[in-house]
Amino acid sequence: MSSFDELGEAGSTPSVGVMLATYNGATFVAEQIETILGQHGVATTIYVRDDGSSDGTRDIVRSCAETHPGRIVLLDDAPRRFGTACENFLSMLADICRTSHAYFAFADQDDIWLPKKLERAVRQLRASGASGYASNLTAFSDALGTEWTIAKARQQQRFDHLFQSASAGCTYVFDQKAAKLITRRIGRVEDHDWNGMSHDWLCYVICRSHGLSWTIDSWSGIRYRQHGQNLFGAMPGVKGALKRLSLMRDGWYRSVLLRNRPFIDPTNGAEQAVLDRMARLNVGDRLWLAAHARQFRREPKAQLALAGALVLGLV
Repeated sequence: MSSFDELGEAGSTPSVGVMLATYNGATFVAEQIETILGQHGVATTIYVRDDGSSDGTRDIVRSCAETHPGRIVLLDDAPRRFGTACENFLSMLADICRTSHAYFAFADQDDIWLPKKLERAVRQLRASGASGYASNLTAFSDALGTEWTIAKARQQQRFDHLFQSASAGCTYVFDQKAAKLITRRIGRVEDHDWNGMSHDWLCYVICRSHGLSWTIDSWSGIRYRQHGQNLFGAMPGVKGALKRLSLMRDGWYRSVLLRNRPFIDPTNGAEQAVLDRMARLNVGDRLWLAAHARQFRREPKAQLALAGALVLGLV
């Protein structure tokens, strides 16, 4: 393909550029590609960047591209091992935000998209006037033989974007305004250390901080496959809670929260004041933050958990 700018609307059908980051995903990637290409009511083009797979993933993707000519764009493999999905996704967004796609979406390599996932997202974006869309997910584990809902569609709070993502990034769909804002705020992707960072949280905080609205849907258009390393991250109940508590106690949560700071609106004094307190975290700051925890998370249980963690010094 000679130019990204040749891609755009297919008649009146909304055009969506879907970014698929791959790494050793040979087991599931072909099925995921088929569910993306099978979306109803939108014209999808899949952009794939592989991060050094050694299991045949790249050959599978090339075969899919040959089967569906013009619908899968193989971006150059990463110039070096990114080692993080965050950097891979952000690098793809920097490459394709210049296209004339009306909307953009992230895709994991091992999920299953329902046929109306993107169509519903576009419809809700248009109806609400929002620039970003996220949704609930239906997580499932073949190994455990179970599935469960990950509920993200709670009322958004004043500062929730500083403390959490909108949902998993694989539910995200956003418009050109959001795509251009995100890439402008990030600048050169290679100038930053993305190790441990979360692309879904970062995109949400950039948009909300700069005044772009998001809608979070209670419907789930994705079967979110859980296996191996990500199994307990999305798991409900005690095991999932303990895993998340461990990440908080290890400092990952606060670290990422503060590493998002350079990308938010520097003129937003209210946000900066909250982050000043998170950076200091003296006794007074902890008590103040705990008292205002309802503004920091969408879920009531998570608000209480954050308040408790702040008071007990677990953050």
